[in-house]
Amino acid sequence: MKKIEQTLDKQVKYIPHGYHIMREKEASMINDLYIDNINNFATFYNEKLASKTIDYVFKDNHALSLLSVNFGKENFPHLLGLRFDRRKPNQVLSDILNNKIPNAVLLKNDKTTFLKMQALNSASKLLQPDSFILKDFSNVERIRKLNLDSSIESSDKNLMVLLRDSDKDGTIPASLMNLNSGDLKDQLMDVPENTILGVFQDSKDQVEYLNENAKKRKIDLGRGVESIAINHEYIKTPLDAMSLGMVVSKHLMSSTEMEKQKKFPN
Repeated sequence: MKKIEQTLDKQVKYIPHGYHIMREKEASMINDLYIDNINNFATFYNEKLASKTIDYVFKDNHALSLLSVNFGKENFPHLLGLRFDRRKPNQVLSDILNNKIPNAVLLKNDKTTFLKMQALNSASKLLQPDSFILKDFSNVERIRKLNLDSSIESSDKNLMVLLRDSDKDGTIPASLMNLNSGDLKDQLMDVPENTILGVFQDSKDQVEYLNENAKKRKIDLGRGVESIAINHEYIKTPLDAMSLGMVVSKHLMSSTEMEKQKKFPN
């Protein structure tokens, strides 16, 4: 997107609670200060996260746990803190990448849209193994009242992606916070940090063939994982690597079994 702009050719269809139509002064501020951040984040999200499941293996007290996060295209505008009028959430990412001008841009009233944009350059660090998983927000009122379950904190401690668990979509990214705003970073000092040992991406092995009508079809051969990054500060021996692999394999078997149950219910 060369610059953020809106046509306002039509009456705005719907303004969600807590949002307003972008003002000219706000558009100028975004284009002067944050347009590169937005474009870089959109490219990163599209290439590395969109429609992917990222698995984080982390130390949980004295055990190893796995957090599996489903990054959908529809989650992207929530992290960015804006909406496009007359466009579905899952269309915003492609609109930005293809320089498509919306009828109206909707920003948050509480100005958190700008705080999010300030921190977007740290988003790529969410896939680095020296980032952290945070789970206990009982003493952080600002996060607790949002009813969110866990988060991924970037390794440079500039931003945090907050996660929500749902029966339909599993664990998904629900919001993004700039940790350099207000006293949030101080409040998080007492929240236990769970060290990430490895970051993986779920994958599906498929075979493509032509049916009797010469149309392309695909068969799923099963699920697999690809390693994105390993925390070599902690994973130093074959035994360490084997422990990591066992956690991922157990998750893989569980996910495969759940998929079978959905396809072939009793």
